[in-house]
Amino acid sequence: MEWRKIKLTFGYQGTAYYGLQRQTNGPSVQLEIEKVLARVLQHETVIVASGRTDSGVHAREQVAHFRTTSRIPAERLIPAMNTLLPDDIVVLNAEDVPMDFHARYHVVEKTYRYRLLNQSIPDPFLREWSQHIKAPLDLEKMRAAADYLIGTHDFTSFCSVRTRVEDKVRTIYEIRIEEYERDATLPHQGKDIWLTFRGNGFLYNMVRIIVGTLVEVGKGKWQVDDVKTMLEAKNRDVAGITAPPHGLYLWKVEYRKSCDSK
Repeated sequence: MEWRKIKLTFGYQGTAYYGLQRQTNGPSVQLEIEKVLARVLQHETVIVASGRTDSGVHAREQVAHFRTTSRIPAERLIPAMNTLLPDDIVVLNAEDVPMDFHARYHVVEKTYRYRLLNQSIPDPFLREWSQHIKAPLDLEKMRAAADYLIGTHDFTSFCSVRTRVEDKVRTIYEIRIEEYERDATLPHQGKDIWLTFRGNGFLYNMVRIIVGTLVEVGKGKWQVDDVKTMLEAKNRDVAGITAPPHGLYLWKVEYRKSCDSK
């Protein structure tokens, strides 16, 4: 009986789940995937993901690995699993990888995106996919404030007090803030604003706290330079609120090329 390791890439709408990770108090994406894998592989297995996502957070591309003795070709797992999974979870790719591949420890870059709906009246069709902001936002000020966060910093001020890791130094390669006009023929239509964060890793709630802070800058509550002061303070109490989870998407996870596949 020979073991093999498979790298699984999948996406999900997080609305119905208490997060990716198994929970004792409600449904999780991990549990749904593991139940389906047990049926397809004919044995139980545990997936190890690139990182957790909280309740309500979505993933365009999440990555996990698992071990199996099944000889089913990896590519055949895609249709087999998608037939059995709930409609809000989909497997995008499955491939054999070396046994030393690790979905979490071999990550070299992650991209998150956060969606803001900036208009006077909410859109009921986007209420689970974006954060509605009624007040006009000054995007130029938000971009200027975001520049202070690019680079390698101690992000203690921008992570949850429940963060367990000791080392809170992370590197953000890029923060991009883009706006898209909505249908001007409809009443009360404003802008879709997407904030993209690309870095070597992110702390617990880090992206959502940064978004909450930048939104307050955009509203005029804080000045651009206040973000620099917050960063230097290394104190969660001085930064902004944590933006709600439903606007956040894990967009892409990247690995060292040598770790991707056989």
